[in-house]
Amino acid sequence: MSLSLYYHTLKYLKREQLFFQIYYKIAAKVTRFLSLRTDYTCYKKGNPVELKDYPKKPVSYEGDNVFCLLNLTHRFNGKWDDCSQGELWRYNLNYMDFLLQPGMSVTDGYGWIERFIDDIADNQIANDPYPISLRGINWIKFVSLHIEELSFEQMKKIDTSLYSQYKLLSKRTERHLLANHYLENGFSLLFAAIYFRDADFWQKAKHIVVSQLKEQILSDGAHFELSPMYHCVILERLLDCCNLLSVTDNSLFVELETTKMFLYGKASEMLAWLDAIVVANDTLPLLNDAANGVVFSPSVLREYANSLHIEWHKGELNVSGYRHITRSAYETIIDIAPLGVSYNLGHAHADTSNFLLWVRNRALLVDTGTSTYNNCERRNYERSTMAHNAVVVDGGNSSKVWGAFRCAQRANVNILDDTSVSCSMSHNGYNNKGVTCLRQYICREDRMEVIDTVSGGHIRSAVAYFHLAPEVQVLDVSDNAIVTDCASFYFENSCAIDIVQMEVAEEYNILSSSQCIQVTFDSTLRTIIADFQ
Repeated sequence: MSLSLYYHTLKYLKREQLFFQIYYKIAAKVTRFLSLRTDYTCYKKGNPVELKDYPKKPVSYEGDNVFCLLNLTHRFNGKWDDCSQGELWRYNLNYMDFLLQPGMSVTDGYGWIERFIDDIADNQIANDPYPISLRGINWIKFVSLHIEELSFEQMKKIDTSLYSQYKLLSKRTERHLLANHYLENGFSLLFAAIYFRDADFWQKAKHIVVSQLKEQILSDGAHFELSPMYHCVILERLLDCCNLLSVTDNSLFVELETTKMFLYGKASEMLAWLDAIVVANDTLPLLNDAANGVVFSPSVLREYANSLHIEWHKGELNVSGYRHITRSAYETIIDIAPLGVSYNLGHAHADTSNFLLWVRNRALLVDTGTSTYNNCERRNYERSTMAHNAVVVDGGNSSKVWGAFRCAQRANVNILDDTSVSCSMSHNGYNNKGVTCLRQYICREDRMEVIDTVSGGHIRSAVAYFHLAPEVQVLDVSDNAIVTDCASFYFENSCAIDIVQMEVAEEYNILSSSQCIQVTFDSTLRTIIADFQ
Protein backbone atom coordinates (compact mmCIF):
# COMPACT_ATOMS: atom_id res chain seq x y z
CA MET A 1 0.00 0.00 0.00
CA SER A 2 1.20 3.52 -0.78
CA LEU A 3 2.22 6.09 1.80
CA SER A 4 -0.50 8.36 0.40
CA LEU A 5 -3.15 5.77 1.22
CA TYR A 6 -1.95 5.51 4.81
CA TYR A 7 -1.68 9.28 5.14
CA HIS A 8 -5.24 9.90 3.93
CA THR A 9 -6.46 7.20 6.31
CA LEU A 10 -4.51 8.20 9.41
CA LYS A 11 -5.00 11.96 9.12
CA TYR A 12 -8.64 11.64 10.24
CA LEU A 13 -7.83 9.79 13.46
CA LYS A 14 -8.03 11.52 16.80
CA ARG A 15 -4.79 12.05 18.66
CA GLU A 16 -6.21 9.82 21.38
CA GLN A 17 -6.55 6.98 18.88
CA LEU A 18 -3.03 7.40 17.55
CA PHE A 19 -1.58 7.50 21.06
CA PHE A 20 -3.32 4.32 22.17
CA GLN A 21 -2.56 2.54 18.89
CA ILE A 22 1.12 3.03 19.67
CA TYR A 23 0.78 2.53 23.44
CA TYR A 24 -1.03 -0.80 23.19
CA LYS A 25 1.41 -2.13 20.59
CA ILE A 26 4.39 -1.26 22.78
CA ALA A 27 2.68 -2.70 25.86
CA ALA A 28 2.03 -5.97 24.01
CA LYS A 29 5.66 -6.22 22.92
CA VAL A 30 6.90 -5.54 26.47
CA THR A 31 4.50 -8.16 27.83
CA ARG A 32 5.80 -10.77 25.39
CA PHE A 33 9.45 -9.80 25.97
CA LEU A 34 9.14 -10.10 29.74
CA SER A 35 6.94 -13.22 29.42
CA LEU A 36 4.33 -11.60 31.65
CA ARG A 37 1.18 -13.62 32.20
CA THR A 38 -2.31 -12.33 32.86
CA ASP A 39 -3.45 -12.87 36.43
CA TYR A 40 -6.78 -14.72 36.36
CA THR A 41 -6.89 -15.29 40.14
CA CYS A 42 -8.38 -11.92 41.22
CA TYR A 43 -11.51 -12.72 43.21
CA LYS A 44 -14.43 -10.56 44.19
CA LYS A 45 -17.84 -11.90 45.09
CA GLY A 46 -20.51 -11.10 42.57
CA ASN A 47 -24.07 -10.04 43.29
CA PRO A 48 -26.56 -11.47 40.79
CA VAL A 49 -29.20 -9.02 39.58
CA GLU A 50 -32.93 -9.66 39.15
CA LEU A 51 -33.35 -8.18 35.69
CA LYS A 52 -36.74 -7.72 34.11
CA ASP A 53 -37.45 -10.08 31.21
CA TYR A 54 -35.25 -9.48 28.18
CA PRO A 55 -35.23 -11.11 24.71
CA LYS A 56 -33.56 -14.50 24.44
CA LYS A 57 -30.71 -14.94 22.00
CA PRO A 58 -31.23 -17.01 18.83
CA VAL A 59 -30.22 -20.66 19.04
CA SER A 60 -26.59 -21.05 18.00
CA TYR A 61 -25.48 -24.07 20.07
CA GLU A 62 -26.98 -27.18 18.50
CA GLY A 63 -25.64 -29.69 21.01
CA ASP A 64 -22.85 -32.25 20.75
CA ASN A 65 -20.20 -29.48 20.52
CA VAL A 66 -21.74 -28.09 17.31
CA PHE A 67 -22.27 -24.34 16.83
CA CYS A 68 -24.03 -22.50 14.02
CA LEU A 69 -22.82 -18.91 13.98
CA LEU A 70 -23.30 -16.47 11.09
CA ASN A 71 -24.88 -19.33 9.09
CA LEU A 72 -21.71 -21.43 9.34
CA THR A 73 -21.97 -24.72 11.22
CA HIS A 74 -18.79 -26.05 12.80
CA ARG A 75 -17.90 -28.54 15.50
CA PHE A 76 -15.94 -27.11 18.42
CA ASN A 77 -12.47 -28.64 18.26
CA GLY A 78 -11.24 -27.56 21.69
CA LYS A 79 -9.81 -24.25 20.44
CA TRP A 80 -11.74 -21.10 21.29
CA ASP A 81 -9.59 -19.10 18.87
CA ASP A 82 -10.11 -21.46 15.92
CA CYS A 83 -10.26 -19.16 12.87
CA SER A 84 -11.03 -21.83 10.27
CA GLN A 85 -14.48 -20.27 9.81
CA GLY A 86 -13.16 -16.71 9.73
CA GLU A 87 -12.33 -14.01 12.24
CA LEU A 88 -15.93 -12.95 12.88
CA TRP A 89 -17.03 -16.54 13.54
CA ARG A 90 -14.46 -17.11 16.25
CA TYR A 91 -15.25 -13.75 17.84
CA ASN A 92 -18.93 -14.68 17.95
CA LEU A 93 -18.03 -17.98 19.61
CA ASN A 94 -16.15 -16.02 22.29
CA TYR A 95 -19.12 -13.73 22.93
CA MET A 96 -20.98 -16.81 24.23
CA ASP A 97 -24.45 -15.51 23.32
CA PHE A 98 -25.55 -19.13 23.29
CA LEU A 99 -25.69 -19.07 27.11
CA LEU A 100 -28.92 -17.07 26.76
CA GLN A 101 -30.58 -19.09 24.02
CA PRO A 102 -33.92 -20.82 24.75
CA GLY A 103 -33.52 -24.19 26.43
CA MET A 104 -29.92 -23.70 27.57
CA SER A 105 -29.64 -25.72 30.78
CA VAL A 106 -27.59 -24.61 33.75
CA THR A 107 -25.53 -27.79 33.42
CA ASP A 108 -24.60 -27.19 29.79
CA GLY A 109 -24.16 -23.46 30.27
CA TYR A 110 -21.89 -23.78 33.28
CA GLY A 111 -20.00 -26.55 31.50
CA TRP A 112 -19.13 -24.17 28.65
CA ILE A 113 -18.18 -21.37 31.06
CA GLU A 114 -15.91 -23.75 32.99
CA ARG A 115 -14.39 -24.99 29.76
CA PHE A 116 -13.69 -21.40 28.70
CA ILE A 117 -12.09 -20.58 32.07
CA ASP A 118 -9.89 -23.66 31.93
CA ASP A 119 -8.76 -22.85 28.37
CA ILE A 120 -8.38 -19.09 28.75
CA ALA A 121 -4.59 -19.04 28.92
CA ASP A 122 -4.34 -20.68 25.48
CA ASN A 123 -7.05 -18.54 23.86
CA GLN A 124 -5.39 -15.79 21.82
CA ILE A 125 -8.49 -13.58 21.71
CA ALA A 126 -9.85 -14.24 25.20
CA ASN A 127 -8.43 -10.96 26.47
CA ASP A 128 -9.52 -8.81 23.55
CA PRO A 129 -11.66 -6.00 25.01
CA TYR A 130 -14.65 -6.42 22.71
CA PRO A 131 -15.23 -10.14 23.42
CA ILE A 132 -14.73 -9.52 27.16
CA SER A 133 -17.38 -6.81 26.98
CA LEU A 134 -20.06 -8.93 25.33
CA ARG A 135 -19.13 -12.14 27.13
CA GLY A 136 -19.12 -10.41 30.51
CA ILE A 137 -22.73 -9.27 30.15
CA ASN A 138 -23.78 -12.75 29.01
CA TRP A 139 -22.08 -14.38 32.01
CA ILE A 140 -23.71 -11.95 34.44
CA LYS A 141 -27.13 -12.59 32.89
CA PHE A 142 -26.59 -16.34 32.96
CA VAL A 143 -25.52 -16.60 36.61
CA SER A 144 -28.30 -14.19 37.61
CA LEU A 145 -30.83 -16.51 35.95
CA HIS A 146 -29.41 -19.63 37.60
CA ILE A 147 -28.03 -18.45 40.93
CA GLU A 148 -30.18 -20.92 42.87
CA GLU A 149 -28.77 -23.83 40.85
CA LEU A 150 -25.08 -22.92 41.00
CA SER A 151 -22.94 -24.03 43.94
CA PHE A 152 -20.67 -21.76 45.95
CA GLU A 153 -17.62 -23.36 44.31
CA GLN A 154 -19.04 -22.84 40.82
CA MET A 155 -19.90 -19.23 41.55
CA LYS A 156 -16.45 -18.59 43.00
CA LYS A 157 -14.80 -19.97 39.87
CA ILE A 158 -16.98 -17.81 37.63
CA ASP A 159 -16.55 -14.66 39.75
CA THR A 160 -12.77 -15.09 39.93
CA SER A 161 -12.40 -15.34 36.16
CA LEU A 162 -14.99 -12.66 35.45
CA TYR A 163 -13.53 -10.13 37.86
CA SER A 164 -10.04 -10.80 36.48
CA GLN A 165 -11.29 -10.21 32.95
CA TYR A 166 -13.05 -7.00 33.94
CA LYS A 167 -9.93 -5.69 35.66
CA LEU A 168 -8.11 -6.27 32.39
CA LEU A 169 -10.89 -4.58 30.37
CA SER A 170 -10.87 -1.57 32.69
CA LYS A 171 -7.18 -1.03 31.91
CA ARG A 172 -7.48 -1.66 28.18
CA THR A 173 -10.68 -0.09 26.88
CA GLU A 174 -10.64 0.39 23.11
CA ARG A 175 -9.58 4.00 22.98
CA HIS A 176 -7.48 3.15 19.91
CA LEU A 177 -10.72 2.43 18.01
CA LEU A 178 -13.41 4.43 19.87
CA ALA A 179 -16.90 4.39 18.24
CA ASN A 180 -19.16 1.39 18.97
CA HIS A 181 -16.37 -0.73 20.48
CA TYR A 182 -15.50 1.85 23.14
CA LEU A 183 -19.18 2.33 23.97
CA GLU A 184 -19.63 -1.45 24.33
CA ASN A 185 -16.71 -1.45 26.80
CA GLY A 186 -18.57 1.16 28.83
CA PHE A 187 -21.87 -0.72 28.78
CA SER A 188 -20.18 -3.89 30.00
CA LEU A 189 -18.27 -2.09 32.76
CA LEU A 190 -21.63 -0.74 33.91
CA PHE A 191 -22.81 -4.33 34.38
CA ALA A 192 -19.54 -5.15 36.16
CA ALA A 193 -19.95 -2.15 38.48
CA ILE A 194 -23.42 -3.25 39.59
CA TYR A 195 -22.58 -6.96 39.76
CA PHE A 196 -19.38 -6.53 41.76
CA ARG A 197 -20.48 -3.39 43.65
CA ASP A 198 -17.28 -1.78 42.38
CA ALA A 199 -17.01 2.02 42.59
CA ASP A 200 -13.99 2.21 40.27
CA PHE A 201 -15.81 0.30 37.56
CA TRP A 202 -18.83 2.59 38.09
CA GLN A 203 -16.88 5.80 37.64
CA LYS A 204 -15.16 4.54 34.51
CA ALA A 205 -18.35 3.09 33.04
CA LYS A 206 -20.39 6.21 33.74
CA HIS A 207 -17.77 8.42 32.12
CA ILE A 208 -17.56 6.27 28.98
CA VAL A 209 -21.27 5.66 28.55
CA VAL A 210 -22.44 9.21 29.17
CA SER A 211 -19.73 10.94 27.12
CA GLN A 212 -19.95 8.47 24.23
CA LEU A 213 -23.74 8.46 24.02
CA LYS A 214 -23.66 12.25 23.88
CA GLU A 215 -21.25 12.03 20.96
CA GLN A 216 -22.41 8.88 19.19
CA ILE A 217 -26.19 9.45 19.15
CA LEU A 218 -26.94 12.22 16.68
CA SER A 219 -29.63 14.83 17.24
CA ASP A 220 -32.17 12.84 15.18
CA GLY A 221 -31.45 9.71 17.24
CA ALA A 222 -29.20 7.83 14.81
CA HIS A 223 -26.01 6.10 15.84
CA PHE A 224 -23.22 8.03 14.16
CA GLU A 225 -21.75 5.08 12.24
CA LEU A 226 -24.95 5.16 10.15
CA SER A 227 -25.52 1.42 9.99
CA PRO A 228 -29.10 0.56 10.98
CA MET A 229 -27.83 -2.83 12.12
CA TYR A 230 -25.25 -1.36 14.49
CA HIS A 231 -27.87 1.14 15.62
CA CYS A 232 -29.91 -1.85 16.81
CA VAL A 233 -26.85 -3.50 18.38
CA ILE A 234 -26.20 -0.38 20.46
CA LEU A 235 -29.90 0.07 21.22
CA GLU A 236 -30.21 -3.49 22.55
CA ARG A 237 -27.24 -2.97 24.88
CA LEU A 238 -28.61 0.41 25.96
CA LEU A 239 -31.95 -1.19 26.81
CA ASP A 240 -30.09 -3.82 28.84
CA CYS A 241 -28.41 -1.05 30.81
CA CYS A 242 -31.76 0.68 31.35
CA ASN A 243 -33.04 -2.66 32.61
CA LEU A 244 -30.05 -3.04 34.92
CA LEU A 245 -30.30 0.41 36.49
CA SER A 246 -34.07 0.18 36.83
CA VAL A 247 -33.67 -2.74 39.27
CA THR A 248 -30.68 -1.27 41.13
CA ASP A 249 -30.94 0.73 44.35
CA ASN A 250 -30.25 4.39 43.49
CA SER A 251 -28.16 4.74 46.66
CA LEU A 252 -25.58 2.22 45.49
CA PHE A 253 -23.49 4.79 43.57
CA VAL A 254 -23.38 8.54 43.21
CA GLU A 255 -25.47 9.84 40.28
CA LEU A 256 -27.04 6.45 39.58
CA GLU A 257 -30.53 7.92 39.25
CA THR A 258 -29.26 10.75 37.01
CA THR A 259 -27.42 8.25 34.84
CA LYS A 260 -30.50 6.04 34.58
CA MET A 261 -32.66 8.94 33.40
CA PHE A 262 -29.99 9.93 30.87
CA LEU A 263 -29.92 6.38 29.47
CA TYR A 264 -33.72 6.31 29.25
CA GLY A 265 -33.64 9.56 27.28
CA LYS A 266 -31.06 8.27 24.81
CA ALA A 267 -33.00 5.02 24.36
CA SER A 268 -36.09 7.08 23.52
CA GLU A 269 -34.15 9.02 20.89
CA MET A 270 -32.77 5.84 19.31
CA LEU A 271 -36.21 4.21 19.23
CA ALA A 272 -37.63 7.29 17.51
CA TRP A 273 -34.98 7.05 14.78
CA LEU A 274 -35.54 3.32 14.41
CA ASP A 275 -39.25 3.90 13.78
CA ALA A 276 -38.34 6.54 11.17
CA ILE A 277 -35.89 4.35 9.23
CA VAL A 278 -37.78 1.04 9.01
CA VAL A 279 -40.04 0.50 6.02
CA ALA A 280 -43.72 -0.37 6.21
CA ASN A 281 -43.24 -4.13 6.61
CA ASP A 282 -40.91 -3.40 9.57
CA THR A 283 -37.85 -4.24 7.49
CA LEU A 284 -34.54 -2.81 8.61
CA PRO A 285 -32.72 -1.31 5.58
CA LEU A 286 -29.31 -2.89 5.06
CA LEU A 287 -27.11 0.18 4.69
CA ASN A 288 -23.33 0.22 5.21
CA ASP A 289 -22.25 -2.88 7.16
CA ALA A 290 -25.55 -4.59 7.87
CA ALA A 291 -27.12 -8.02 7.61
CA ASN A 292 -30.27 -9.76 8.75
CA GLY A 293 -30.14 -12.38 11.47
CA VAL A 294 -27.61 -10.53 13.63
CA VAL A 295 -29.76 -8.22 15.74
CA PHE A 296 -33.22 -8.38 17.25
CA SER A 297 -35.96 -7.16 14.93
CA PRO A 298 -37.39 -3.66 15.43
CA SER A 299 -40.59 -5.19 16.85
CA VAL A 300 -38.66 -7.15 19.47
CA LEU A 301 -36.68 -4.06 20.49
CA ARG A 302 -39.91 -2.05 20.76
CA GLU A 303 -41.49 -4.73 22.91
CA TYR A 304 -38.42 -4.78 25.17
CA ALA A 305 -38.50 -0.99 25.50
CA ASN A 306 -42.20 -1.02 26.30
CA SER A 307 -41.62 -3.54 29.09
CA LEU A 308 -39.15 -1.06 30.60
CA HIS A 309 -41.73 1.74 30.33
CA ILE A 310 -39.61 3.77 27.91
CA GLU A 311 -41.71 6.26 25.96
CA TRP A 312 -40.98 7.62 22.49
CA HIS A 313 -42.62 9.02 19.37
CA LYS A 314 -41.71 8.31 15.76
CA GLY A 315 -38.83 10.59 14.84
CA GLU A 316 -37.80 12.46 11.71
CA LEU A 317 -34.67 11.69 9.72
CA ASN A 318 -32.42 14.72 9.67
CA VAL A 319 -28.71 15.03 10.42
CA SER A 320 -28.10 11.32 9.90
CA GLY A 321 -28.49 12.06 6.19
CA TYR A 322 -31.04 9.37 5.37
CA ARG A 323 -34.44 10.23 3.95
CA HIS A 324 -37.50 7.98 4.02
CA ILE A 325 -40.13 8.97 1.45
CA THR A 326 -43.41 7.08 1.23
CA ARG A 327 -46.00 7.08 -1.52
CA SER A 328 -49.12 4.95 -1.92
CA ALA A 329 -47.38 2.35 -4.12
CA TYR A 330 -43.75 2.57 -3.00
CA GLU A 331 -41.30 3.80 -0.42
CA THR A 332 -37.64 4.62 -0.67
CA ILE A 333 -34.69 5.20 1.62
CA ILE A 334 -32.33 7.78 0.13
CA ASP A 335 -28.74 8.27 1.28
CA ILE A 336 -27.57 11.88 1.19
CA ALA A 337 -25.41 11.30 4.24
CA PRO A 338 -21.71 11.62 4.89
CA LEU A 339 -19.97 8.27 5.22
CA GLY A 340 -20.12 8.39 9.01
CA VAL A 341 -17.93 9.59 11.84
CA SER A 342 -14.66 10.76 10.26
CA TYR A 343 -12.27 9.04 12.69
CA ASN A 344 -13.82 5.57 12.37
CA LEU A 345 -15.26 4.46 9.03
CA GLY A 346 -14.67 0.75 9.56
CA HIS A 347 -18.31 -0.07 8.83
CA ALA A 348 -18.80 2.49 6.05
CA HIS A 349 -19.24 1.74 2.36
CA ALA A 350 -18.50 3.92 -0.67
CA ASP A 351 -22.24 4.33 -1.15
CA THR A 352 -22.72 8.09 -1.43
CA SER A 353 -26.08 8.94 -3.15
CA ASN A 354 -27.31 5.35 -2.84
CA PHE A 355 -31.02 4.51 -2.51
CA LEU A 356 -33.23 1.50 -1.76
CA LEU A 357 -36.74 0.95 -3.08
CA TRP A 358 -39.73 -1.16 -2.02
CA VAL A 359 -42.94 -1.52 -4.05
CA ARG A 360 -46.03 -2.50 -2.10
CA ASN A 361 -43.85 -3.87 0.72
CA ARG A 362 -41.76 -5.89 -1.71
CA ALA A 363 -38.07 -5.16 -2.24
CA LEU A 364 -37.22 -3.91 -5.74
CA LEU A 365 -33.79 -2.25 -5.39
CA VAL A 366 -31.37 -3.45 -2.74
CA ASP A 367 -27.77 -3.15 -1.62
CA THR A 368 -25.57 -6.14 -2.32
CA GLY A 369 -25.28 -6.40 1.47
CA THR A 370 -22.59 -7.63 3.84
CA SER A 371 -21.63 -11.30 3.76
CA THR A 372 -18.17 -11.19 5.36
CA TYR A 373 -15.70 -9.12 7.37
CA ASN A 374 -12.73 -11.10 6.06
CA ASN A 375 -10.20 -9.00 4.16
CA CYS A 376 -10.94 -10.52 0.77
CA GLU A 377 -12.19 -9.76 -2.73
CA ARG A 378 -15.83 -10.14 -1.71
CA ARG A 379 -15.40 -7.70 1.20
CA ASN A 380 -13.77 -5.18 -1.14
CA TYR A 381 -16.63 -5.55 -3.59
CA GLU A 382 -19.38 -5.18 -1.00
CA ARG A 383 -17.89 -1.89 0.22
CA SER A 384 -17.36 -0.56 -3.31
CA THR A 385 -19.54 1.98 -5.13
CA MET A 386 -20.53 -0.51 -7.83
CA ALA A 387 -22.14 -2.68 -5.12
CA HIS A 388 -24.69 0.08 -4.48
CA ASN A 389 -27.37 1.91 -6.42
CA ALA A 390 -25.10 4.77 -7.35
CA VAL A 391 -23.00 6.15 -10.22
CA VAL A 392 -19.48 4.83 -10.84
CA VAL A 393 -17.03 7.02 -12.76
CA ASP A 394 -14.23 5.28 -14.65
CA GLY A 395 -14.67 2.12 -12.58
CA GLY A 396 -13.52 3.77 -9.34
CA ASN A 397 -14.99 4.21 -5.88
CA SER A 398 -16.53 7.46 -4.68
CA SER A 399 -14.60 6.99 -1.43
CA LYS A 400 -11.32 5.12 -1.06
CA VAL A 401 -12.38 2.11 0.99
CA TRP A 402 -9.62 -0.44 1.45
CA GLY A 403 -8.60 -3.31 3.66
CA ALA A 404 -11.46 -4.80 5.61
CA PHE A 405 -12.29 -1.70 7.67
CA ARG A 406 -10.34 1.27 6.36
CA CYS A 407 -11.12 4.36 4.34
CA ALA A 408 -8.73 6.99 2.97
CA GLN A 409 -10.09 9.82 0.80
CA ARG A 410 -13.84 10.16 1.23
CA ALA A 411 -16.64 11.91 -0.65
CA ASN A 412 -17.96 15.18 0.75
CA VAL A 413 -21.70 15.71 0.33
CA ASN A 414 -23.41 18.99 -0.51
CA ILE A 415 -27.20 18.90 -0.06
CA LEU A 416 -28.82 21.18 -2.64
CA ASP A 417 -32.53 20.48 -2.12
CA ASP A 418 -34.37 18.64 0.62
CA THR A 419 -38.19 18.51 0.68
CA SER A 420 -40.89 15.91 1.18
CA VAL A 421 -41.14 15.51 -2.59
CA SER A 422 -37.56 15.76 -3.78
CA CYS A 423 -33.99 15.97 -2.68
CA SER A 424 -30.75 16.55 -4.52
CA MET A 425 -27.10 16.46 -3.63
CA SER A 426 -23.66 16.65 -5.16
CA HIS A 427 -20.47 14.98 -4.06
CA ASN A 428 -16.78 15.30 -4.89
CA GLY A 429 -15.84 11.65 -4.53
CA TYR A 430 -14.19 11.75 -7.96
CA ASN A 431 -12.46 15.05 -7.36
CA ASN A 432 -9.12 13.44 -8.19
CA LYS A 433 -10.46 13.22 -11.75
CA GLY A 434 -11.88 16.73 -11.62
CA VAL A 435 -15.40 15.27 -11.72
CA THR A 436 -18.47 16.38 -9.78
CA CYS A 437 -21.48 14.07 -9.41
CA LEU A 438 -24.99 15.44 -8.99
CA ARG A 439 -28.04 13.31 -8.22
CA GLN A 440 -31.64 14.49 -7.90
CA TYR A 441 -34.53 12.39 -6.60
CA ILE A 442 -38.11 13.35 -7.44
CA CYS A 443 -40.75 11.21 -5.72
CA ARG A 444 -44.07 11.63 -7.47
CA GLU A 445 -47.16 9.65 -6.57
CA ASP A 446 -47.09 7.49 -9.70
CA ARG A 447 -43.34 7.32 -10.36
CA MET A 448 -39.89 7.97 -8.99
CA GLU A 449 -37.32 9.91 -11.00
CA VAL A 450 -33.56 9.80 -10.51
CA ILE A 451 -31.53 12.35 -12.47
CA ASP A 452 -27.75 11.89 -12.58
CA THR A 453 -25.28 14.44 -13.92
CA VAL A 454 -21.51 14.07 -14.07
CA SER A 455 -19.43 17.05 -15.13
CA GLY A 456 -15.87 18.31 -15.30
CA GLY A 457 -12.65 16.49 -16.04
CA HIS A 458 -12.16 13.85 -18.69
CA ILE A 459 -14.64 11.05 -18.10
CA ARG A 460 -14.06 7.76 -19.88
CA SER A 461 -17.22 6.15 -18.56
CA ALA A 462 -20.11 6.87 -16.20
CA VAL A 463 -22.29 3.93 -15.20
CA ALA A 464 -25.42 3.98 -13.03
CA TYR A 465 -26.04 0.74 -11.11
CA PHE A 466 -29.47 -0.56 -10.09
CA HIS A 467 -29.37 -3.80 -8.07
CA LEU A 468 -32.57 -5.83 -8.28
CA ALA A 469 -33.74 -7.88 -5.33
CA PRO A 470 -33.24 -11.64 -5.89
CA GLU A 471 -36.97 -12.36 -6.21
CA VAL A 472 -37.53 -9.71 -8.91
CA GLN A 473 -37.97 -11.12 -12.42
CA VAL A 474 -37.01 -9.27 -15.60
CA LEU A 475 -39.81 -9.65 -18.15
CA ASP A 476 -38.67 -7.50 -21.07
CA VAL A 477 -35.63 -5.51 -22.21
CA SER A 478 -35.58 -2.85 -24.93
CA ASP A 479 -33.21 -0.08 -26.01
CA ASN A 480 -34.30 2.32 -23.29
CA ALA A 481 -36.51 0.36 -20.89
CA ILE A 482 -36.55 -2.69 -18.67
CA VAL A 483 -39.80 -4.23 -17.45
CA THR A 484 -39.88 -6.36 -14.30
CA ASP A 485 -42.71 -8.08 -12.45
CA CYS A 486 -42.49 -5.30 -9.83
CA ALA A 487 -42.02 -2.07 -11.83
CA SER A 488 -40.63 -0.69 -15.08
CA PHE A 489 -37.42 1.31 -15.61
CA TYR A 490 -37.21 3.95 -18.35
CA PHE A 491 -33.87 5.56 -19.21
CA GLU A 492 -33.39 8.84 -21.08
CA ASN A 493 -29.99 9.71 -22.64
CA SER A 494 -28.49 6.28 -22.01
CA CYS A 495 -25.68 5.00 -24.21
CA ALA A 496 -25.99 1.33 -23.30
CA ILE A 497 -28.08 -0.83 -20.97
CA ASP A 498 -26.79 -4.14 -19.68
CA ILE A 499 -28.18 -6.69 -17.24
CA VAL A 500 -25.53 -8.70 -15.46
CA GLN A 501 -25.73 -11.56 -13.00
CA MET A 502 -24.57 -10.83 -9.48
CA GLU A 503 -25.00 -12.02 -5.91
CA VAL A 504 -26.49 -10.22 -2.93
CA ALA A 505 -26.13 -11.01 0.75
CA GLU A 506 -29.09 -10.50 3.05
CA GLU A 507 -27.30 -12.44 5.80
CA TYR A 508 -23.69 -13.25 6.62
CA ASN A 509 -22.19 -16.03 4.50
CA ILE A 510 -25.31 -16.49 2.37
CA LEU A 511 -25.27 -15.24 -1.22
CA SER A 512 -28.35 -15.20 -3.44
CA SER A 513 -28.31 -14.88 -7.22
CA SER A 514 -29.78 -11.70 -8.64
CA GLN A 515 -29.42 -9.23 -11.47
CA CYS A 516 -28.01 -5.74 -11.79
CA ILE A 517 -29.01 -3.13 -14.36
CA GLN A 518 -25.98 -1.16 -15.53
CA VAL A 519 -26.66 1.97 -17.56
CA THR A 520 -23.80 3.74 -19.32
CA PHE A 521 -24.28 7.44 -20.07
CA ASP A 522 -22.26 10.50 -21.12
CA SER A 523 -23.19 13.43 -18.90
CA THR A 524 -26.84 13.25 -17.83
CA LEU A 525 -29.10 10.25 -17.24
CA ARG A 526 -32.78 10.46 -16.33
CA THR A 527 -34.21 7.27 -14.84
CA ILE A 528 -37.96 6.88 -14.37
CA ILE A 529 -39.27 4.01 -12.24
CA ALA A 530 -43.00 3.54 -12.72
CA ASP A 531 -45.79 1.09 -13.58
CA PHE A 532 -45.75 -0.32 -10.06
CA GLN A 533 -47.25 -3.79 -9.83
